[in-house]
Amino acid sequence: MMLRHNGSFPGNARKCIWTIIGLVLTLGVYAPRSLAAEKTFNFVVACHDTASFRIDAGLAARLKPYGRVQINVSTLPEKCWYTIPEGGSAWHEYAAYNPTFFKFYPHPKVAPFIPAELVAADRKLLLAKAAIVRELGLGASFWAYGVNFLPEAFFEKYPHLRGPRVDHPRRSRREEFSMCVDIEESREMYRWSVAELKKNVPGLEMILFKTNDAGGGLCWAAAQYSGPNGPSHCRGRNVGERLRDYCLALHQGAKDGGGDVRLRIADSNFWQNEEDVLFPCLPENTYYDGKDRGAISISWGGSYPIIGLVNPLDVIESMERFDSPATERVDLATRLAYDRGTEPPEVLSRVIGIMEDCIAEPAHGLSARLDKLRKLSGRWGGEANAEKVFESFYLLDQAFSLKSAVAPRYSVQYAGVSNRMIDRPLLIKPESLPPGEEAYFLPYVFNIHENEARVDYIDLSGGRMSGPESWSDGGLRRALSQAERAASMLESVQGAPEQDWLHGQATCIRLWVSIVRSIHNFYHGQLIRDKYKDILAGPKRIPAKVANWEGDPGNLEWTAIQRDEFDNTNELIALLDNGGLKYLNLAPDARHEDTFLLGPDLAASLRKKAKIMREHWLDVQDYLAPPHK
Repeated sequence: MMLRHNGSFPGNARKCIWTIIGLVLTLGVYAPRSLAAEKTFNFVVACHDTASFRIDAGLAARLKPYGRVQINVSTLPEKCWYTIPEGGSAWHEYAAYNPTFFKFYPHPKVAPFIPAELVAADRKLLLAKAAIVRELGLGASFWAYGVNFLPEAFFEKYPHLRGPRVDHPRRSRREEFSMCVDIEESREMYRWSVAELKKNVPGLEMILFKTNDAGGGLCWAAAQYSGPNGPSHCRGRNVGERLRDYCLALHQGAKDGGGDVRLRIADSNFWQNEEDVLFPCLPENTYYDGKDRGAISISWGGSYPIIGLVNPLDVIESMERFDSPATERVDLATRLAYDRGTEPPEVLSRVIGIMEDCIAEPAHGLSARLDKLRKLSGRWGGEANAEKVFESFYLLDQAFSLKSAVAPRYSVQYAGVSNRMIDRPLLIKPESLPPGEEAYFLPYVFNIHENEARVDYIDLSGGRMSGPESWSDGGLRRALSQAERAASMLESVQGAPEQDWLHGQATCIRLWVSIVRSIHNFYHGQLIRDKYKDILAGPKRIPAKVANWEGDPGNLEWTAIQRDEFDNTNELIALLDNGGLKYLNLAPDARHEDTFLLGPDLAASLRKKAKIMREHWLDVQDYLAPPHK
């Protein structure tokens, strides 16, 4: 097409230009839907059986009109008991449910060292899930720990394949090693395993693996908990070369099994300049989440061990970039506590519903996000309750944000569950308990040193917790007050279309408040124990026979904290007795209770806690005298 010298177009050219402009305008109108259709939704669920998986997969399929939907098929049906040392080991519990390539299709050299019945059960569930994925027209994804530790017996037979020590020496009672993937023989074993996986799950589209944490690791990684380590022959290779060759082996395995897959390296522990070194070395169709700006992760304020709690504003904000052309992938993970559970279908359905609304009507900026919440609140609460529901969820979002700002280390999972602050008694002298009375909680405290687990409430995974300077900290008290107000408002909702769900949210919020309150009490209780440790280590004392209104320093502070925790415990028992148990992820039986999973009868444990605290009510007076008025 030629321009005339005066700049005008010939007639046919003008017609062509207007046709092009019309097409551009048409594409512009429908661009959001077109862009959405090119996106991939990846669901990382942790379903231990086909029934729950079918439900989750069916819910995920609701997003098929907006893009390609993938769902994780790698969750194991059962805990890998064979990996845990006799007597237990806190660190090994991290990895007890780890899905790995060899747990489904172990290379012939590895197979003798993994229980055959476990492999058979893992494979049976995998193939059943793959069939459901095909039936629903979804893609399969495989979440894995890429280079996981192997039994010591394997390395005794193949010593030349021993790679780095990957356990955490401050958290483990037995050292563990993974294979050195700088050795071609090791990579060939992984290639073989992935080929078998792809051959048996032809719908496999993506493998997402994690390394350098919770059971897996690479030679000479800066983040290895024992320090960078491995055999001397590969010390000179950098992380980029190492990952490149490993990923190439996985790609080749997929191709050999029927077709390549996308590889994603989870945002693992790469320290110092390792990210910058590895990123340029990644092979084609391999991505590193730490530098992937084309992905968004959907969060909703989950607070394990609580299940069912949804912060709608969190979801709305997560979806803000969905309609951007730069957004290619949406990740949604419902797996809990290293695959010990998954959020219930009601949560997944609710979150997907919010996502669908955000796709249909995007919300950009604070004002639009709040308008979106107001609209959803009217849908859930009805016209009469719309403002009340809106304010409740706004307060919940504010409470979560404020708590994260003033007490970021108060983790309801790691402090509440793994340190058993939820159900262990708060005592001024915990070492005074006889073994029989501490047996219901002490073995599950995340600590490889039994006495430290007993006497140091705020030893958190081998380090020490931090928290607000004062027990009366205004910021934390405001956060808990906001949450309690949100719960009260939701409890008062009547005649709402989603009344049962809203009342359930109120229960979840009260559970969250209770656990955070316990963490705060244990934290400041331990600070008192630290401050007066010399007195507490000495003999019982007879108070001075003089009048005073405060008693010994520390007495009134401890008494206030002790009373608050006692009351908090009894309030939690009442909450559980009134239906709150269904909002907690608990072990199905006593055998499965561990450092990340509360026991099946939490209410009974809490009653023991309250009873023990009441029996030891006066212990503080033997060391820190009360007032004498």
